[in-house]
Amino acid sequence: MREMEDKMASNQDDTHDVSGSRNNVENEIKRGLTVMKSIIRARDKGEKFEVHWSAEDQLIEPNDSMLASYIGFLVRQHILITCDNWRSPELKVGKEKIWSEIQRSFHIDESRKKYCIQLAGKRL
Repeated sequence: MREMEDKMASNQDDTHDVSGSRNNVENEIKRGLTVMKSIIRARDKGEKFEVHWSAEDQLIEPNDSMLASYIGFLVRQHILITCDNWRSPELKVGKEKIWSEIQRSFHIDESRKKYCIQLAGKRL
């Protein structure tokens, strides 16, 4: 009987420890907002990144993934998360803002606007 009481007491202590660790988990620092610092710093200095295209009109190295990531960042920044239709006329202002931000940071021709906006729609 005494062993059973001791075991129950130790289980209660374990439960207390577990609940204590839950509090530590709740207080953990979570991942913050992605801000693409390298692009922002370069843009502030007046520098732009070069973008190259393949013969099949696909982005290629060296800055292909950087542009794609930046477009995703811009979508999260300028388009509401509740948006369910990328073709909605209400998004025209947001799309134009995304395009102007892309042009501020990358050397990219106006003829590539459709590609970039479509890529933004995939990042939604």
